[in-house]
Amino acid sequence: MTPPPGLQIRVATSTDAPLLSALAERTFRAAFGPANRPEDLELHVRTHYSPEIMAREVVEPGAVTLLALVSEVPAGYAQLRSQDPPLPLGPRGLMLQRFYLEPEWIGRGIAGPLMEAVRVAARARGASYLWLTVWQENPRAIAFYRKCGFEQVGTATFTVGTDPQQDWVMRGAV
Repeated sequence: MTPPPGLQIRVATSTDAPLLSALAERTFRAAFGPANRPEDLELHVRTHYSPEIMAREVVEPGAVTLLALVSEVPAGYAQLRSQDPPLPLGPRGLMLQRFYLEPEWIGRGIAGPLMEAVRVAARARGASYLWLTVWQENPRAIAFYRKCGFEQVGTATFTVGTDPQQDWVMRGAV
């Protein structure tokens, strides 16, 4: 698929924190809002996506946040973090902690270039593989990650608010 004209993928900075906060909240709500209790969704959003939290995350050592913009309008983002996986996968892995697109940009040629930018960033940081967790009830994301060469290697718990949910742990090449 051809990327849309005006697509730019760049590393986020602390000045992007308000933009990232709003983008992260919108995309998380769009992806998981209908499947979660409102109080759990609100707690998760409040404790993970505030501008202050996002400002800390974009400057965190061992992490990188990539912004996808189309003609300067936020279309999605991805976040890599140096974090140990919940099961033994080998040394020098990087976690693809977040990979989200605005709903109106899904299927319009942004996800592939954003994933390639993730891989370039991971290689630049010396990673030997990527790993991620994805909710077992998210078939679209699972299909995308499989298309990108990720394979399920285990399970982990991810808590939304107070609700523990089962995720798949997937591993892929850089």
